[in-house]
Amino acid sequence: MTANSEFELRQESGWRRGLGNLMDAGFAAWWSTNLWWVQTLIWTGIINVILAGLLWGAEAFEPQEAPALFALFGGLFPPIAVTIIMQDAVVGEKLSGTAAWVLSKPVSRTAFILSKLIPSAVGAVATMTLFPAAAAYVQFSLAGAAPRPLSYLLGLGVLAVNLLYFLSLTVLLGVLANNRAVVIGVPLALAFGQQYLLGMIPALRYVLPWTLVLPPPGAEGLSGAIAASIMAGQPLPSLIPLYVVLASIVLFSGIAVWRFQHQEF
Repeated sequence: MTANSEFELRQESGWRRGLGNLMDAGFAAWWSTNLWWVQTLIWTGIINVILAGLLWGAEAFEPQEAPALFALFGGLFPPIAVTIIMQDAVVGEKLSGTAAWVLSKPVSRTAFILSKLIPSAVGAVATMTLFPAAAAYVQFSLAGAAPRPLSYLLGLGVLAVNLLYFLSLTVLLGVLANNRAVVIGVPLALAFGQQYLLGMIPALRYVLPWTLVLPPPGAEGLSGAIAASIMAGQPLPSLIPLYVVLASIVLFSGIAVWRFQHQEF
């Protein structure tokens, strides 16, 4: 009786059935293992070492440009990492039989997908965007180039949206495909190939997440990159790409939930 009293009975029904336990497991995979501090260490180190070299070692570098460059570095590399981390989140469990075993319990399929999306979104944004950004802000302050806090936070929000685009796309592909190469290959090809697509079809700048963190091809400096413009206090480019990417995240997540409902294991 003493041991049983330590457990909490959760009464969930419908699409929420099993959600609490699965969410606990999803958050534990990030915060009760070394994943969170390893990712924090990697991205805080990489991004801030680059910034330190520019801020304190480059004679021709203007400190006021540092926040915009943080937006560039913080938006370019972490999506690759989150794709690699998430590649097995769904397809790996499908192929190993873990998904079928979990779904044999009182767990809804909607809860299964949400438990992959939400804890990973929180963990990735915290370790790959917020923690590195906090360290970077200390550097900016010491160099006398700290952006306005609100502008900085809004810019970080854009970086988070860019990261969640690739995370939700990877989860969707994990639902749709049974091949790990497809799940990891498509997001990585998109991450590396957006510039070439924009060069061929400029109108794609309003659809793809490229301009959230990087300027469109042919632009001078960092003008045209939404996050960098916000952080630097410059005039904003078109926000259409931001709205489209936000809608895409919702669409990818919705399709993943819907399609998973109709899969057999």
